[in-house]
Amino acid sequence: MIRHIVWYLDLSQAELEMLERVAEFAARHGARLRAVFIEDESLLRSAELPCTREVSLTTGRVRELDPERIRLQLRRRREHIRQRLQQLARNRALEWSLEVEYGRREQLLARPPASRDEVPVLVLDPATELPTWDRPPEHEVLLLSRRFRPVELVLAVWEEAARDAPVLARAEQLARQQQLPLWITVPAAGADELGPALEPRGLKGAMLPITDWSLPGVMAAASDRASLLVLHRDSPLLAGARMKNINAALLVAPEPQSSA
Repeated sequence: MIRHIVWYLDLSQAELEMLERVAEFAARHGARLRAVFIEDESLLRSAELPCTREVSLTTGRVRELDPERIRLQLRRRREHIRQRLQQLARNRALEWSLEVEYGRREQLLARPPASRDEVPVLVLDPATELPTWDRPPEHEVLLLSRRFRPVELVLAVWEEAARDAPVLARAEQLARQQQLPLWITVPAAGADELGPALEPRGLKGAMLPITDWSLPGVMAAASDRASLLVLHRDSPLLAGARMKNINAALLVAPEPQSSA
């Protein structure tokens, strides 16, 4: 079950347009949404320099970058987000909060979540490459397409029985919570080996061998159904892949090692 979602959003209009979809996902999964508005410290510092200028994209006009005007714009945008969240919450069972953080999104995403059950969400264009990290986060990350549709199917990736045990448990949990069908994709070449591991859990009937073992091949199995893809964050399928045809994806982190 996804109990808490945190979304770091910036000034862009595209982010604001995605607010409804992120809120919809949170409400459907019974999750509390913590929206964090990012104020870029480097922008505010630059505005205080006497040599800094801004150029209008529409008129080409050049003028001084006024720090107070920037701060006013940020306050107005925060208030707009707050009002929109209030409107969305009135139409659906949504708990939410709005906070302000200083920094950059990449830095904030790398931080440990506020609680163990909080999942950060990234909203990506279909043409965007899936994120890579110098140091992968030790927590789950949720990816949503800008064309996100309500989830109709949970699609799990089962490649290595030992490594992907948390993936299978998470996919089962989400499918049960939302009363959605669960399909478990496995490489066709390894189906004979992986199948018996699913049998004790009564999931062998959900196994779907994929001949073209690639991320496009896995997504093709869902056809045109809006799916939630659940896979390990270290899956080789993610290397060089793009968000194309992915509706939503939950990247599952390894289970923490117990200290003996």
